[in-house]
Amino acid sequence: MFDNWKNLLVLSLFFSSCAVGTAAEFPQKAISSHAGIVIRLKQPGETRQKLTSIMNQVDESLSTILQGNLRTFLGRAISNPTMAGVDNTRDMCVGVFLSETKRPGLLYVIPVKDGPAFAAELNEKFKRSVIQEKWIIYSEDQSLIDVALEVTKDPILNFQTQMSEEAKALFESGDMSVYINSEKLVTVYQTQLELAEQQLEQALNRISKTVKTTPGVNTEPILSLYSALGKGALQAVQNSHSYTTTLTVEEGGIGLESLFEVKSDSQTDQLFQKNPPQKFEQLGKFPAGQLAYFAGAGNTDALITWGMNFTAQMFDETAENQEARQKFDSIVKAIRSLKFGSYYFSFELGRLSEGVLNAYTVSEVSPSAEMRKYTRQMMAMMKNMSLPGVKQEIKYTPDAEKIGNETVDLTVIKQEVDLGSDPLQVQKRMLEILYGPEGITNRMAYPEGKVLQAMGGTASMKKLLDALNAPDSSPDIAKNQPAFQEARKQGLKEANILALVDVPVTVARIHNVLSESRRQEGLFSGELLKKQGITASYLSFSLGMRKQALVTKTYLPVETLQGGFKVFSIISSQKFSQQSEKQKNN
Repeated sequence: MFDNWKNLLVLSLFFSSCAVGTAAEFPQKAISSHAGIVIRLKQPGETRQKLTSIMNQVDESLSTILQGNLRTFLGRAISNPTMAGVDNTRDMCVGVFLSETKRPGLLYVIPVKDGPAFAAELNEKFKRSVIQEKWIIYSEDQSLIDVALEVTKDPILNFQTQMSEEAKALFESGDMSVYINSEKLVTVYQTQLELAEQQLEQALNRISKTVKTTPGVNTEPILSLYSALGKGALQAVQNSHSYTTTLTVEEGGIGLESLFEVKSDSQTDQLFQKNPPQKFEQLGKFPAGQLAYFAGAGNTDALITWGMNFTAQMFDETAENQEARQKFDSIVKAIRSLKFGSYYFSFELGRLSEGVLNAYTVSEVSPSAEMRKYTRQMMAMMKNMSLPGVKQEIKYTPDAEKIGNETVDLTVIKQEVDLGSDPLQVQKRMLEILYGPEGITNRMAYPEGKVLQAMGGTASMKKLLDALNAPDSSPDIAKNQPAFQEARKQGLKEANILALVDVPVTVARIHNVLSESRRQEGLFSGELLKKQGITASYLSFSLGMRKQALVTKTYLPVETLQGGFKVFSIISSQKFSQQSEKQKNN
């Protein structure tokens, strides 16, 4: 039975990560409210056809392989390897019943065309089964079957009575759905959750004691981050009501939508309500053709204050730096009086010789002139901050450049990694690859209500300013890029986190950088990408918070799958050619 349990989990993760009448409702009606997890597969034959169809758009060979493997995998998951007697035109469900003292119990409710044929093919472990109304109900646990039969007669015992209307609608909408009664999960595994919190504290204490023996290493900022994240996650589980996720396969791509619901007025609910989602319209004004776009919103004041405090804790723990630390703390306090809005980020990759990472950020801060004043005061104290095993030289030049009406401050940070900390000079080489031989170059401008940054050897503040100030019809801004428009359409209209990543082109550019580091010509020229039809396409992820709920939407367009497969094929072909050539020479 345990193997089947693992198969079901793998099946649900595979589908999730990555005119019917009353009879069609039967499988869900048979699963009681005691179920901790419910998995629903909509019309397996049609869903399998959708998946193979989308893979066929990527490559015909993939659809052929997938078609057979999906059937085999599903057959094993339901303990009927040959799929004998299964009716692929109707939904199937599996209920998972959790227990603190024994392995989870599984209840299968599967549609059949030929019940006896299905029963004959069942794994011998499932000797207990009932055929009813062209459905077969089976489990290793006879009591689960008995309860299922009772539940079909009394709807109030059904697991859906525990669901909100929104969760029900989401569960019914996709080709593959998973519902988790997290209140039930917390009740069953309360002891383990309490133990997990204790183990988190113990692990952080062990790390702290270990690293404190190293001179000059201040781990408090990092450990405080780990502690906050770990405790926050455990608190969210304790406050949770349910988690529902559904996967939908369309001709244009694959979507995954999730709903995490929490108890009213819990700590997690209060956190959600304090962080209203935003439309992120400013992101569309970024330069077009970036490899990734990101936007974040919420209690930005608290996040930035935390970041400042994090930085403050990195001062050298020496008496002479205590005064500098106190001044820094006073600046942080003053910054808290400013008004913060959303945060935006994008990046592109340049040439290895100049530093490959070029990043652009926009932070909404008002008044921005005050933020400039405080930033300059902080930069004057940066020499007092330390990093373990790193010697850094900071050159800060205010009003270093003039672009249009904006004056630009320039910061160049040169870091040297101690040989004792990095004997193979890996970190040194990585810094040079990312930022170039001149060091980390950062330009900052402060137009009204915004703080702009252009980081990288060839990152252009003019490029960012031109895009932000461009007319709405300009082809040089992101919102007029078809791939960007499609990605935004697939995400939440208002969100707290939004991420768009052009995966195929990013992988291609990274491969070029690696080739250049080996003094070889990059494989993916602009001409080759165009010839192969590898165009911009964005994997999108959006997350939004509201009262008692956190929602996410992820979308993988078919163009990303197509481009990814072509990039993989080109790289594989090159490696095969190199190996063949090497064998000839030997």
